[in-house]
Amino acid sequence: MAKDFGRSIGRFVGLEEPRTLSTRFLQLAEVTGGRLRWNEPENEAPVRMERSNGYLICLQRRYLAEYPYWVDGKPTPAMPLNAGQFLFLDLNDEHASLTRGAVDCVSMYTSNEALQRFHEEHDLGSVGALRTARGVAFDDRVIRNLGECLVPAFERQDTASQLFADCIALALMTHLSTRYAERPAVVRPIRGGLAPWQERRSKEMLLANLNGKISLGELASACGLSRSHFAREFKATMGMPPLQWLMTQRIERAKHLLLDPFVPIDLIAEQCGFSDQSHFTRSFSKAVGVTPASWRRVRCQ
Repeated sequence: MAKDFGRSIGRFVGLEEPRTLSTRFLQLAEVTGGRLRWNEPENEAPVRMERSNGYLICLQRRYLAEYPYWVDGKPTPAMPLNAGQFLFLDLNDEHASLTRGAVDCVSMYTSNEALQRFHEEHDLGSVGALRTARGVAFDDRVIRNLGECLVPAFERQDTASQLFADCIALALMTHLSTRYAERPAVVRPIRGGLAPWQERRSKEMLLANLNGKISLGELASACGLSRSHFAREFKATMGMPPLQWLMTQRIERAKHLLLDPFVPIDLIAEQCGFSDQSHFTRSFSKAVGVTPASWRRVRCQ
């Protein structure tokens, strides 16, 4: 699906594609993420997005000046976009533009069929179509933050675990359904959290998959819940989402192993579910404030 999505939004017409074009794609459960970049300050890049029964968010990471824009072959006014703003498009229409200058765009696509399955799974009822707008610059902090969360994953796809992908997709689908639907869904608060057996089972499964190669759907199914209900009840019980809890456990296990000065750091990275030593060092430093080697030196003197 990622390849099909890439062909759809990466179609350059009339002229050759930008020489500096760089593309990356990720499959996130019901959502396909993409990042397109090019730097052509003196040229124009004609881009066309083919029709599809779904929705596309194009989040701009740098300023994009006003540009010629067509919907179904008809000229349509288009606003310039500041960094952090995005277009929200219904791909049942054909969108085309003549883009000038440098572009760095994070895209998130979901089909209407995937949205309907999501609504049925989470008992959200009929919410209608999503409210898009042609050529309008949207500004939404949640969308901006979700898009930025994907940026490191495009560069290092081996660091993007299945659990991470599922959490991003779930957050995006929920936000679109509660904010942009014609009849916004109402997500009812969950009280009480997980039952003791559900808490125990979910923890066991997460600890058995420290690398994150377990889906939110698998965890939810083992607890007899939908993904949305499981994610909310887990947070109510543990005080944090499953992905954050898992990262905390990985860091704590790493600390325990670091207390043995004879265990190599690259082996600790592997045993704690990190893709490599570099990934481990970045994650540990972000969580603890110092590198694993520095933390070990202080405690093993």
